[in-house]
Amino acid sequence: MRLRTVLPPVIAAVLGLGVLSGLQDTGFREGIEADLTERAQGALSAAGLGGVQVEVTGRDADVTAPTDVDALTAAEVVSGVEGMRIAVAYGPDGPASADVGPARATVTQRDPEPTAVEETAPADVPADEDEEKDEEKDEEKDKDDQPKREPTREEREEAQEDLVEIPNITFVTDSARLTKDGLRVVREAAEVLEKHPEVEVRIEGHTDSLGTRAHNRELSERRADEVLDRLVALGVDSDRLSAKGYGESDPLVVPRTFADLEKNRRVEFDVVN
Repeated sequence: MRLRTVLPPVIAAVLGLGVLSGLQDTGFREGIEADLTERAQGALSAAGLGGVQVEVTGRDADVTAPTDVDALTAAEVVSGVEGMRIAVAYGPDGPASADVGPARATVTQRDPEPTAVEETAPADVPADEDEEKDEEKDEEKDKDDQPKREPTREEREEAQEDLVEIPNITFVTDSARLTKDGLRVVREAAEVLEKHPEVEVRIEGHTDSLGTRAHNRELSERRADEVLDRLVALGVDSDRLSAKGYGESDPLVVPRTFADLEKNRRVEFDVVN
C-alpha cells in the first residue's frame, strides 16, 4: 500500500480525536466551574452574606460585594469551599485591600450640597405638620442627650453566662485571619451582644506557649482587634467594645500535650460594665 494513499485518512483521524478531546475538556471544565459556583453561593447563603457575585474560572473565584468588608468576608467563605483554589475579593472600587479592617472600611456618606429654598413652607404642607416634625426632632435630640443606662448586676451576669457558652473562635495558624468556623462564631457573638445591648465587653486574645513571648503577645492583640472589627462590621456599637492581647501569659491549663496547647489558644469575652 502506498504512503500517499494511507496518510490522508490517518491525519483526518488524528485531527478528529483532537477536536473530540478539546470538546470533552471544555465540557469537563465548565462542569467543575458550575459546581464550584453553586457550592460557593450555597456557602455564602449559609453564612448570611447576600448581594455577593461569584465568578469562577477553573478553580479560582472572583468575589464581588457592595463593600470592601463584605468582599473580604465573602472571599474567606468562598476560599473555604472544597475544590476552590483561591478567591479574590473585589469591592465597589476594585480589589479589596486585606490591610483594611472591617471597622475602618466603612465609608461615611457626605451630606448633600445645600440648595436654595424659600424661607416659607410650601403652600401644600400644613403648618401643623411642620410643627410635628420639629417636635419629633426635639424628642430624638432629648433621647441622645439622656445618659446611658447602667446595666444591673443580673443583666451583667446573664450576659457573661451567654458569652461563656460561645464556642472558641479559631484562626488560620499563626495569623489573625479567621477560619470559616471562626467567622460563624463571631456572628454568633454579635447576636449575643445584640441580646444584651446594655453591657460593655472586653475582647481578650490568648495564645499557646509556642514561639517567643513577644510574638505571642503581638499575635493575640491582632486576633482580639480582628474580632472587634468584625463585630463592629456586624452592627455592634464600637463604644461597647475594647480589645486586649495577653499572649501566653494566662493559660487555661499547664501545656503538656497538643490538646492542652489548643485549649490555651482562645478568645474570651469579659463583661466589664
